[in-house]
Amino acid sequence: MGEKSSLNSLIILPDIEPGVIDNAMLTRCILEYGPTEEAGRLFAEEGVHLDEAPVVRLEFQNILRIDHLWMLKSLRKLTLAHNLIEKIEHLDLLTGLNELDLSFNKIEKIENLDSLVNLEVLTLFHNRIRKLENMETLQELLVFSIGDNLIEDYKEMAYVRRFRKLRSVSFKGNPCCDDPMTYQFLKSALTRVTYLDYKLVTEEEREAGVAVFRGLLRKLDEADEKAEKERIAKEEYDARVKFYALSFVEYLSGPELLESMFEKDPDGSLLLKVGGELIGFFDQYKEQYVETMAGLVEFAQEAYNARQHEIKLFKDLVDNALEESVQKSKEVVFEFEEKKKPLVEQMNQIIGKYTAKQATLEQLEPNIIDAGEAFNDLIYDLWKKLMTLEMQLYEQCEESRVQFAVNMTEMITKLLEISRNAFGAWREHEGMWSMRQFETLSKLLGNKVMLGDAPPELFEIMMDRDQMMNLVAQSSDNHMRFIDAREDLLMTRANAWRDELVQGTNDNEIKRNRDRILEIYYFIDNQREEWTDMQMSMTVTAVDPETAALLGDDF
Repeated sequence: MGEKSSLNSLIILPDIEPGVIDNAMLTRCILEYGPTEEAGRLFAEEGVHLDEAPVVRLEFQNILRIDHLWMLKSLRKLTLAHNLIEKIEHLDLLTGLNELDLSFNKIEKIENLDSLVNLEVLTLFHNRIRKLENMETLQELLVFSIGDNLIEDYKEMAYVRRFRKLRSVSFKGNPCCDDPMTYQFLKSALTRVTYLDYKLVTEEEREAGVAVFRGLLRKLDEADEKAEKERIAKEEYDARVKFYALSFVEYLSGPELLESMFEKDPDGSLLLKVGGELIGFFDQYKEQYVETMAGLVEFAQEAYNARQHEIKLFKDLVDNALEESVQKSKEVVFEFEEKKKPLVEQMNQIIGKYTAKQATLEQLEPNIIDAGEAFNDLIYDLWKKLMTLEMQLYEQCEESRVQFAVNMTEMITKLLEISRNAFGAWREHEGMWSMRQFETLSKLLGNKVMLGDAPPELFEIMMDRDQMMNLVAQSSDNHMRFIDAREDLLMTRANAWRDELVQGTNDNEIKRNRDRILEIYYFIDNQREEWTDMQMSMTVTAVDPETAALLGDDF
């Protein structure tokens, strides 16, 4: 490169046309940074499998936009530095990504990183970013580089306090760094960060900043404490939902589902704005719903525990039967090995006599045939005993599986019966609510004084009886469909779980049985080969082809 080459020509190669990522570019990149020399040649001959690539580096390629990365299922490190990228996008499927380098681009906004929950290193150095945002899901973040951007307020960096694992931050080069207070704030506010701009932060430096920003830091601590409580509450709620989901009754343990039903029903929500007596009836409806579903949730939890106990009993039964069968098989094999020893010794003596020329082939032929027949009888007896044990195990497991399937079906059937009763009661509560709602609204129909400060759209409805009746009926229909959908979801998931469990146990046993039979045949074939190899190895130098053929006739 000539001495007069500009700095831009070093950063963006002028002979590369601007474009987007494609298959050819990815393949070329993987080959370029892949194995070298002989390993590289073999790697290229085998072909590049994009779905197996752990690292991709596309630097100095004048890339305009991020695209065509969905097939990189094994990607752990992605480097797109020194390009022309203006927007972070199309990274949703790279959920296993650990490192992302987007430095030296033209990015103006941090966005579309929600799915990168395993990201540990994020480099956005030298872009056009003014604000830290949309990074809430990056809770595994260890290293974050946001230097040389356009951040004007150093207090913006308080955003990264939410990352509990963050240890290294690069911030140098932003406009606010000209303010001498910037680094005092950063060192005191980012209490978990060990390295700032690649320099170790000392306790003395933190304490100096605390003295300056005590009031602001107190507010940040209060905000963090509130956010932490909300995070813990959300985690506990999500854990509770996940736990209830195992029993197919998630969101049924409180009023949330009923409230969600009204939120999704604009007609019902509008009518509730009448207030007064109607709110009292709504609270009664809510109490009845919670009480009804509490019974279902309690039974579902007990049923879940019962199912888990039944699954454990079945697993223990199968494991014990398998262990017993394996032990008996070992005893059979041990017995076979003991009976095989004298035959091997006998065959060695026969071969020894022949190689020492103490007897002719004609003289030894009866002994050879007798030894071969005895070994074949022994092998057949081994096969018969091992196959009998496997057949007994399969039949025993088959009986257990059938009974297990019956037990699971009975348990799920009982759960569905209880759930039908609970959802039936919910429909009755809904019917009662609808009737009370209609009666209450009828009393207020056309009464402008009683309606008071009702919203204009509700006021208009309450002036027309037919319109009011239609709205009540429509709201009730919406609620009934909602109830039906939730009951169908419970029944569908419960039945699907049972079917998958039963089918899974059947498939596992069939696979185990087939593998065991293949193992038996492999062992038998291996014993035959060892017997033949033993004979042929002893005769390879002393026996002519005709004799060798005779020795191998029985095998």
